[in-house]
Amino acid sequence: MRRFALKKQCFHFAQATVEKEQIFSVLERLGCVQIDTINVVERSHYLAFWSRLGYYKKEFLDQLLHPDRKVFEYWAHVASIIPIEHYRYFLPVMKKRQKDLQSKARRWLKEKANLLETVLSEIKQNGPMSSKDFKHEKTKKEKSGWWNWKPAKTALELLYGAGILMVSLRENFQRYYDLTENVLPSRVDTSEPSEKERKRFFIEKTLGAWGLAELKDFGQYFYRWSTGISLGVKAISGLLKELETQDIVTVVQVEGINQPYFMLTKDLVMLNETANEKEQVGGVSFISPFDNLTWSKPRVKRLFNFHPRLEMYLPKEKRKFGYYALNLIYANQIVGRLDPKMHRDKATLEIKAFELKKDFKPTEGFKQQLNLIIKDFMKFHDAQALKIAKDCPQFLKTINR
Repeated sequence: MRRFALKKQCFHFAQATVEKEQIFSVLERLGCVQIDTINVVERSHYLAFWSRLGYYKKEFLDQLLHPDRKVFEYWAHVASIIPIEHYRYFLPVMKKRQKDLQSKARRWLKEKANLLETVLSEIKQNGPMSSKDFKHEKTKKEKSGWWNWKPAKTALELLYGAGILMVSLRENFQRYYDLTENVLPSRVDTSEPSEKERKRFFIEKTLGAWGLAELKDFGQYFYRWSTGISLGVKAISGLLKELETQDIVTVVQVEGINQPYFMLTKDLVMLNETANEKEQVGGVSFISPFDNLTWSKPRVKRLFNFHPRLEMYLPKEKRKFGYYALNLIYANQIVGRLDPKMHRDKATLEIKAFELKKDFKPTEGFKQQLNLIIKDFMKFHDAQALKIAKDCPQFLKTINR
């Protein structure tokens, strides 16, 4: 089951060469990939594809947004990259946010609510613009923090959430917004689906990405706040029964777990093939703490007997491991984690902490695979040197750099 779940998440491990088509193919399977701003190493959305494909040119992912227009940015899990052909399934939540646009503007922008019209007018006149293109003088009363974005940034985000603006491109991770009509390709279907169609779409995309899901897992892949539709237990139980009757969804039992799991019926062949394969030792890979595989912590605990921890939001003195822990996959298991940091000014990758599960014994094969993946990780980050903390395992310090 673990091998099947990892295959569905595209963990086929490093490819010899990676082209844009392979990157997009992974995104289609995953349904969306979370965007995150933290760049202790590389940002999470770039890591998601590296973890599955190995070294690739990051500009390939950027080009899928612009100029290729094969993906778009919107709320799916949270802020996400999504295949552009899925755009229509987000139309209802955009329209709902459009109805609430003026009331939100009055609540968040107060006396500056008219900025919506101002910002829209500027973009109509000038084309794609970023928040830095709008000047803002901070007053003495304003404090730092995401809730104190300059008013123009808030206006841009409101218009973006309502589907009036789209992210046209990014430069140095800075979003440039433009009118949706200027970004969305004419080939994209914009017919609005029914609520039932949307539920079925998100159910099938979740199963297509995770392979297996308990009833309570569904709401952890596409969040209700993001999509505007509930995938909670009560909301989807009836539809899942209907899909089971239609032989679109199949219920299976996982050994050692009491609750039934759902999967796509068409994946039964892949599941059986995976189960009948001779045991193979897979490669090593590191995954971001925001990776699709670990979006449901209880699911990871049940299937992989591993509890991913995210400590970056804790005060330093309360962290037991590190700030930005990457989980470590090997031989169809999650076997540990490491806490890396990229020192870009020195072109040095530092491994600040490294930890393996108590019941996992590192073999020579594991050490060799770890050696290879760390080298690939360094290449991906343009790191010329490797620094390893003193309390890391001795075998980690013998890596041929």
